[in-house]
Formats: sequence, structure tokens, C-alpha cells
Amino acid sequence: MSIHRTYRGVSADVRREQRRAALLEAALDLMGSDVADISVRGVCASARLTQRYFYESFTNLDELQLALLDKIAEEIALEGAAALADRVPADLDDACRTAFEGAFSVFEKDPRKARAALLVASGTSGLTEARRRIVLAYAEQMAGFFGSQYGAAVDAPRGRVALLYAVGGALEATHAVLNGDVEMSPGELSEMVGSLLASSVRQVATD
Repeated sequence: MSIHRTYRGVSADVRREQRRAALLEAALDLMGSDVADISVRGVCASARLTQRYFYESFTNLDELQLALLDKIAEEIALEGAAALADRVPADLDDACRTAFEGAFSVFEKDPRKARAALLVASGTSGLTEARRRIVLAYAEQMAGFFGSQYGAAVDAPRGRVALLYAVGGALEATHAVLNGDVEMSPGELSEMVGSLLASSVRQVATD
């Protein structure tokens, strides 16, 4: 029988989740700053926790970064969906633009998340694989949503390739703008990415 002890009215499970959240926030602070490299020691120092508590939640630093990336990706997907739920887009172009604006708002509200999420492009193989998985998931969500809402049934595998190309390109374009490689306002970026996403859907949509 397991014993769940409380401390100052807080259960062990809740305290564990609080420590995990603190470690994720510390990693976000470090990855979202000018720190070129992060370490378990640095994350623990920032979270004001000992390394014992780090290994309570994560096997290694890569696992922590993967968890942070998944958290940001989920927030982006939720904000994109919420933006579409808040209004009724006039057409496919408007829907794509609206979804991207919602997703991009995550980075505008917290620039740390932009840098942390986009750093995975040059990360370890595990982080690179996670980025690939996220692109696949976004492409599937995009195909499902626009297929159900606008009757744009996407034909596989041409449709799958086109949407992967569009979503991957949108991420790279976002990276370039946020990184200062391309000078473009958020509004201009949303307009262009929305148009390109809609064009990709139309090119492979079946009747």
C-alpha cells in the first residue's frame, strides 16, 4: 500500500508536479535567453531545486527539453484552434490566416517560447525528431479541420506532402522573422503564411 504524505496541506503528488513545472519554467527561461547551452546544474539552480528533484521528473536534459517543446506545441495548437472558435472565418484564406494568428500569438505573448521552440532545429536527434513529429501532427490537424469545415478533402499522399511542405515552411518562415533574418511585421507574416497554407490545401483538394 502506498502512503501519500502531505506537507503543509499539499500532497506529495502535487508537490512533485509543482517541482516539475518549476524545472520546465527554468528551462524556458534559459532557452529563451542568450544562454548558448543549458545544463542540469543550471536548470536546477534557476529552479532553486537540487539535482535529486530533477531526476525525480526527467531522465536527462533531452527529456526535459522534449517535455518543454511538447508543452509549447500543445499551446500553439490550442491557441490556433481557439482563434478559429472565436470567430467564423469567411473563407479558406481567412481561416488559415486566423489559425496562424492564434498560433503566432503564443510567441508574441512570450518571446521565450519562440526561441525555445525554434532552437530544436539545431538540437539533438531526439529534439529534431520531436520537431518532425510536431510538423506531422499540425499537418494532420490542418487536413482534418479544413476538410470538415470547407469540404477540402485532401488526397493522400499528394495532399500529405503538400501540407507537410506548407506547415514546415510556415515554421521556417516564422523562425526567419523572429530571428531577424527577414524583416516583416506579424500582420504581414500572418497574411502571407495564411495565403500560402490556403493555396497548398486548394492544390491538392479533391471534389
